[in-house]
Amino acid sequence: MTPAVFLALLTVACFVGSTISGLIGMAGGIFLLTVLVLMGLPLEVAIPLHAAIQLSSNTTRLIAYREHIRWPALKVFVLIALPLPIVGLQLVHVLNEDVTKAIIGVVVLFAAWAPKGGLAQLPERAAFGIAGALSGTLGVVIGATGPIIAPFLLREGWENEEIIATKATGQAFIHAQKIVAFGVAGYVLDDMLWQLPPLIAAVIVG
Repeated sequence: MTPAVFLALLTVACFVGSTISGLIGMAGGIFLLTVLVLMGLPLEVAIPLHAAIQLSSNTTRLIAYREHIRWPALKVFVLIALPLPIVGLQLVHVLNEDVTKAIIGVVVLFAAWAPKGGLAQLPERAAFGIAGALSGTLGVVIGATGPIIAPFLLREGWENEEIIATKATGQAFIHAQKIVAFGVAGYVLDDMLWQLPPLIAAVIVG
């Protein structure tokens, strides 16, 4: 596959993934990560590249819905998630790539078939604390944690705009965190930086 064809296919995937997220509020990220892996990128490249693309997508969404962010819940999410990529990177070194890809496959199935109802029985702070712990730890391991944390964030009594805004802001933080964590760990995207502008444009348009 030539670099031009690779970039064209990836740009289309970014647009489709962003459109999916815009329509149903989730699943676009795991779709894009699956495409990156199927296109042959190693996980140490696919996950930070996915993070950079999804950071742009979620930032666009949080700007559009910024007035609806539920800050108290988001603060719990961020504070719990903040130190946990350290744990996640240890898992990256322990798990081989085939096992990690299998876990990603399970997440894809979970995104497709799991109930999407919120865990209303959990208090808000507990739900966002668990979501932050899962995202902070697993974000650097499997890349896309949206389907895993969605049931904790789909709160009864919240307006749809509040769910979208708070989830997008939390996930933007997680994606930024992953980029920093992989950079500190020595994984860089120098060879793919030139591809980011059309990919970012595709997720914004989508």
